[in-house]
Amino acid sequence: MGQLIIPNEVFFAHIKGEINAGNSVRIPVKGNSMLPLIHPETDEIELSPLDKRSLRKGNIVLALLEDGRYLVHRIEKVKGEMVFIRGDGNTSARETCTVDNVFAQVKGIFRKDKKIEKNSCQWKFAQYGWPSSPLLRRICLGAFRRLRS
Repeated sequence: MGQLIIPNEVFFAHIKGEINAGNSVRIPVKGNSMLPLIHPETDEIELSPLDKRSLRKGNIVLALLEDGRYLVHRIEKVKGEMVFIRGDGNTSARETCTVDNVFAQVKGIFRKDKKIEKNSCQWKFAQYGWPSSPLLRRICLGAFRRLRS
């Protein structure tokens, strides 16, 4: 069976519609920005409606940036109406968006036949134990990539 390629605008419009209707959605992962917790091409993430009270440091969310990109990244901080996000696999790049442009939260990660729950040890390590320092992050990511290959 072949792969169907859908433009991001169409895909995420549908996802936002499902989320706004109160449904959870499971989508495949692309990109390395959330390594080591979320793996591209093999993992799927479960997106759920966002409770505005859960807009807090450490949560992983789906956000729309001003340049039109949709990202699934971790919240670093919320200041007023601004949300600062960064992928676990990014050493220094950070993005910002408004509170209104955060659409969903990640509730689970599916890898093969296993679900990584939001409150699991693996999830909590990535949330609390993963370094924020660009140098330490670079070292840890390098070690992770060497171990995987």
